[in-house]
Amino acid sequence: MQSITWNVLKTQIKRTTGFVHSVIFGHHNLLLTNALISASMGAIGDSIQQNFDILMDKKNDDDDDGGESKKYSNTRTIHMTTAGLSTGVLTHYWYLLLERFYGKVNRRHPVTLIKLVLLDQVLFSPVNLFVYFGTLSLCERSGWRHFRQELLEKGMENIYIAEWLIWPPAQLINFALLPLRYRILFDNIISLGFDIYGPYVKYKKPLRNEQQQQPLDSIS
Repeated sequence: MQSITWNVLKTQIKRTTGFVHSVIFGHHNLLLTNALISASMGAIGDSIQQNFDILMDKKNDDDDDGGESKKYSNTRTIHMTTAGLSTGVLTHYWYLLLERFYGKVNRRHPVTLIKLVLLDQVLFSPVNLFVYFGTLSLCERSGWRHFRQELLEKGMENIYIAEWLIWPPAQLINFALLPLRYRILFDNIISLGFDIYGPYVKYKKPLRNEQQQQPLDSIS
């Protein structure tokens, strides 16, 4: 009797798991799934970065015996979540485009893999950074000039260069081994470090003109 009950339970679990998987990673819901995954990771990355900053700031305040500690910014997390959402949607359609042109060829062939990785890193990554910083600029209403400076100095000169160390080998695995429906999930697992590094670059690294302004402010 116990054996029959256990077999029924295993069958039910298997059916339920299969149903949930088909809903989450099915064709009709994949865009929503990918967008929500990317938005969630944007929020998690910013939350980690902010809490780390607050912790370090509190430690420094304790050492200095004074000063007002930083406070968590929900608005900033909402902005980073929105940026994650927009780049998640963009990446979803990018992978669909690649699948359209390379879906019927052997993706494990070295030449094909190199093409896919180069297309992703050379062509798509700058576009993705444009959308990322563009979304944040719209959320913050910072203006075209500020957006252009951030895209160049923080995006292309910082994040994009760092991406070359991580993404080419990661995307070799992604394109060679994973089907389309799991690629953005894999991306977001790998990119958690970038989801933490991105807010650091965005909010902690000053632009060059801001660095030049600081000595003038201290003199005045």
